[in-house]
Amino acid sequence: MLDVAGFSRMMAEDEAGTLNQVLAQQQSLITPAIRSHGGRIIKLMGDGVLALFPSVISAVEAAAHIQADAARTRHLRLRIGINLGEVLIAQGDVFGDEVNIAARLENLARPGGVALSASAYDQVRNRIPYDFEDFGQHEVKNIPDPVQVYFLGDELTSLPSLRRSSQPPKVTKPAPSRGTRPAVLLLAVCLAAAAAGVGLWGWHYAARQSTAAAPGPGRPAAAAFEGSPVIAVLPFTAAELPPETAAALSEEVIRSLAAASGVRIIAPASARAAAGLLPEEAAALLGADFVVAGHLPGPLQQGVRLDILQTGPGGGSQGGAEPHSILPPQPQETLSGAAAGLADRILRYFGKPPPEPARPEIGDGAVLQLSAARSLMAQGNRNGAQAALRRAQKLAPGWPEAQALAAWWELDLVTGPVAGLPGRAAQAAEMAEGLPPQPLVLQLRALAAQFGGRAAEAQQLAGALASAAPNDAPAQLMRAWLLHLAGQGGAAEQVLAHVRVLEPVPQPMVLTVQSALHLAAGREAEAAAAAAEALALEPGAQLALVLHCASLAALGDFDAAAAACARLDGAPLTVDQAAAGFPYSASAPLRGLRTGLSLAGLAGRP
Repeated sequence: MLDVAGFSRMMAEDEAGTLNQVLAQQQSLITPAIRSHGGRIIKLMGDGVLALFPSVISAVEAAAHIQADAARTRHLRLRIGINLGEVLIAQGDVFGDEVNIAARLENLARPGGVALSASAYDQVRNRIPYDFEDFGQHEVKNIPDPVQVYFLGDELTSLPSLRRSSQPPKVTKPAPSRGTRPAVLLLAVCLAAAAAGVGLWGWHYAARQSTAAAPGPGRPAAAAFEGSPVIAVLPFTAAELPPETAAALSEEVIRSLAAASGVRIIAPASARAAAGLLPEEAAALLGADFVVAGHLPGPLQQGVRLDILQTGPGGGSQGGAEPHSILPPQPQETLSGAAAGLADRILRYFGKPPPEPARPEIGDGAVLQLSAARSLMAQGNRNGAQAALRRAQKLAPGWPEAQALAAWWELDLVTGPVAGLPGRAAQAAEMAEGLPPQPLVLQLRALAAQFGGRAAEAQQLAGALASAAPNDAPAQLMRAWLLHLAGQGGAAEQVLAHVRVLEPVPQPMVLTVQSALHLAAGREAEAAAAAAEALALEPGAQLALVLHCASLAALGDFDAAAAACARLDGAPLTVDQAAAGFPYSASAPLRGLRTGLSLAGLAGRP
């Protein structure tokens, strides 16, 4: 059981800020750590979730990873409890005394620490090189016998990395314990991760297909829905294929829906944050009216079963409408072909026409490599991402989507040095020369035009993005950015509001654009807060650092402003160099930015 220390007090003091921290920590730390150690997040539990691991060792390693990284990055302080035993999973819930014991262990753990039961400790004793402290026996509510408790090193509360035991690990046969038989080993270890904000609903969905509600005689809920529904396509699950393949397919479906009209599609980055949640939980996190889950019962050739559930207002059966519909699998040959077909089926379910033209079919190997490249880049592994991108390009020479992504990464709008942005924008646009006008290419051309002083051309391309990719969150964010640079703050705010619907989980560049809009409107405190949120998610976000520096200086906090400016790549920079990443064609916001940078102590005229 993992819990945020002082969560209730923090929520009372700053509910919005605490929730943002929780989401950021879940997305960047807790969920990746659990999954990288073989765990599966099962259930959201208020300010926690339940996760299962294949072994106690993997659970302890995940817990240690989470606590060490939380200490190093100064995230919210957490408590973790780990127990071993058999549990029962039914109707999307987990039952058994072992779960209750894990919850009580979490209460006993110190902030930043990990507590284990004796049964869990017996499985790792002398098998992993960590120090443990015997905390004695403790009475546990609703459990008749006292529970022996062990703590995993105090160092987790104070040091940025684990202190390894000085004794070399001994390879010994683990003591026998109930719940360790292979048939139930997957259900053996319980780690509940508070603040994670996700569970693994897709896994349970696959397990309970036989009891899923069949479509009733009434109309689908979509037929009774008024307006443009917000639809979340959750990461798919698979019975036989690797999880990465199922996840890649669901993201390809989302990208195939980018040009759709009359609907609003949650972006891939936010959809990933809801992986494993029950439908109602995913809808609450993402603000979705409908949740689409997909399961591959066998090879891709057997197709994908879609489960569409209305979760927002009107989700109950009203007026003969069925809130839950299941679309049976249809045979598919390739991932790209399956993505296009599934996007078409989703749109037809909602009575919307499929977008034209359809994306070209590409070999599965190239699609998987490009998906891996995006995933690695999101994790901050730039070298691994670029290697995967090169493999995708080798498997599909001349693939415009891969070429455009290579050009976009050359631009590096988020973490690239601000002083070099004008040159990188021109180079990226040159790399994309001759490619079809897909959203990423239009963004590159528009930004290059803005940096080149061709503001009218940039706005024309921004208008093209509005019609070509209404559901592409990055494309619409670029449109908001270009409107802001042109001094059209009101229009930019409207587009940014639309982006927040598509991308409800906080993203660094969304917060950066919001910060810029605040600063241009004279709301320096809000600008500083938004920039700080962006930097909490991506400490190397250069545009956010510039805005943080300028807004803090405008507020009179000169020391903090100077510290922010000192973190810029190539610091110390001049006012001209720091402002180079903001190609304003409007004078007022540019003047405000330069004044703030000058107040922060940067050399040059404001």
